[in-house]
Amino acid sequence: MKVSFFHHLTYMLIITMLIPGILPFMVAAAEDIPSENDGNSTVLPDLVIENLEYPENPNPGDYQDIQINVKNQGAAASEKTTLVLYINGSAVDHWDVPGLSKDESSYVTYTWIPIAEGSVDLRAVVDEDGLVTESNEGNNEKTSTVTVAKEFLSDLIIEDIVPESAEGEVGKLLNLTLKVKNQGNTASEKVQAKYYINGTAPNQADIQIPALSEGGQADVIFTLVPDKEGQMEVKVKIDSGTNVYESNEDNNEFTKIIDVKTILPDLIIESLSLNPEAPEIGDNITFTVSIKNNGIRDSASSELKYYISGTNVTQDGKVSIPEIAVGETKTGIFHWVPEKEGNVSVRLVADSKNAVREDDETNNELTKAVSISKQTTSSSEESPVSSTSNSDSSSSDSSSSDSSSSSNSNNNMGSAVSKEPAKNVEVKELATRNIMSGYHVKYDFVQNVTCVTYVEFDPQKNFKKTTATVEVLKGKSIFVQKQPPGRIYRQLNIWLGNKGAGSQDSLKNSYTGFKVDKEWINNNSVDESNITLLWYDSKWQPLSTKKTGEDKDYVYFEARTTAYSCFAISEYTGEEGTVAGDEDGIQETLRSWNGEGKAIMNGSAEREGGIEKNPMGMAKILLAVSLPLFMIIAEYFVLKKKI
Repeated sequence: MKVSFFHHLTYMLIITMLIPGILPFMVAAAEDIPSENDGNSTVLPDLVIENLEYPENPNPGDYQDIQINVKNQGAAASEKTTLVLYINGSAVDHWDVPGLSKDESSYVTYTWIPIAEGSVDLRAVVDEDGLVTESNEGNNEKTSTVTVAKEFLSDLIIEDIVPESAEGEVGKLLNLTLKVKNQGNTASEKVQAKYYINGTAPNQADIQIPALSEGGQADVIFTLVPDKEGQMEVKVKIDSGTNVYESNEDNNEFTKIIDVKTILPDLIIESLSLNPEAPEIGDNITFTVSIKNNGIRDSASSELKYYISGTNVTQDGKVSIPEIAVGETKTGIFHWVPEKEGNVSVRLVADSKNAVREDDETNNELTKAVSISKQTTSSSEESPVSSTSNSDSSSSDSSSSDSSSSSNSNNNMGSAVSKEPAKNVEVKELATRNIMSGYHVKYDFVQNVTCVTYVEFDPQKNFKKTTATVEVLKGKSIFVQKQPPGRIYRQLNIWLGNKGAGSQDSLKNSYTGFKVDKEWINNNSVDESNITLLWYDSKWQPLSTKKTGEDKDYVYFEARTTAYSCFAISEYTGEEGTVAGDEDGIQETLRSWNGEGKAIMNGSAEREGGIEKNPMGMAKILLAVSLPLFMIIAEYFVLKKKI
């Protein structure tokens, strides 16, 4: 059908009239139509894992729910896609996620059964394959780590114990640092700890360990005093005596070996002096040794050994040395009587048995040369070996004191006058006390140079200051005419002054302590029960003797004593010791002594210059001569009166 021009014109007019009204709507619609080349995000969806929820404290073997929330936070609706859950890197489940409009969410739940304790990684991913075009392709997953454990507990351990210095010192405070860590899965509470030194817990305050967070650490300082030298074991135990539960209760101890300085004494011989300084043949020389502790620790008691050699003589002996404090000096004394002139060497060795562990073991010796000259004055066996002054002194009533010196220097009232020849005396020791009736007296021979350790008794008379002398003899005493019975250990004299203090009527309840060398007992197979102190008075008499103790070197005894004079220590088995022809006994001999007198060598007779003096014989002669003379004179006067 043909359209007329008029019709065309009419259509054009109508369209022209409609265009102004339709154009704005067309423009607006065009703006809402997305372009394939337009990257504007406001028109795309955006899928995210909004929440990944799981139990905070899951236990192995228990059912646990994991909830996942997927949300479209984009500007446009999303298409259908998928959601996947991974546990420790392995996919355990997946879900279809429907198309979501703007701000719409979708929820899924997964039931999980943890198998073992430890850390577990959770990972949820939406649209992993990229099926949905999103405004942000980098926020499609969420991860988290959960710890699986039976219980959530702290676990305190000690990583180290660090002393403040490389070495500690015995008796001095030592600071140590305790390095503590909480390796549990929850915070710890405040707890206490204790320390042990070589397995023993000394008196101490508890070590306070602060509360620690999971994985937290702390340095705690505590103080102790080392109790021995060398290596010291220090053990610390945490959570001691508390009720704090931990995931591991077996790792709360730590042991550390710490070095402690070895503090030792050091004995040195400072000097050796002689009295007399210029000795002669027959002198009873007193040697005084000065020993000093040059170390930094007190020294225990020890033994000094001396060796005298030269002029065809060799002699040795030992001296007991008491404990010596740091820096102090103690002395020891021994005696020797030279029989020949010439030079001798005196060698001293401190701590001869190595009983004392010392800082320096190479400085314990001293050697000294001594010259012995001829006697300048004559002397006889009968002469006293020591001079004694009997003059009164204001000091005679002073308090008693010990002395241990040679008889040459003894000038006190009541000093013991030894009548034993010096050449027969091996060693002697002196001690001084006041003797007062009614007061118990004990002489302790602290120098330990003889076998006698003490003498004690109840005096019956007053003698004031009196010296007790113990002489260990080389052989039989001059006052004894027969050797003691039994196997002899030592022969000796014990004198109490020179005024009769040691006589039988001057004392009671008397006891004598002595010691016997174990080496002699063992070498001679001696029966200790037979060791007896024998006393001589007209015969050898056994005294009641009992054992009182022993140490590593000696066995100690005590004997009830009748009087003091000549003695012997013997393994006595009951032999008769009577000396025929000596009925008066040594006690009668001792009663005849005085401060100026000489010893009576044979019974009651005295020999001088080889001539025997007999006072009783002389008296008989005088009586025989004077009686007839007296009768003649009497008869003369009678006759004269008659005339």
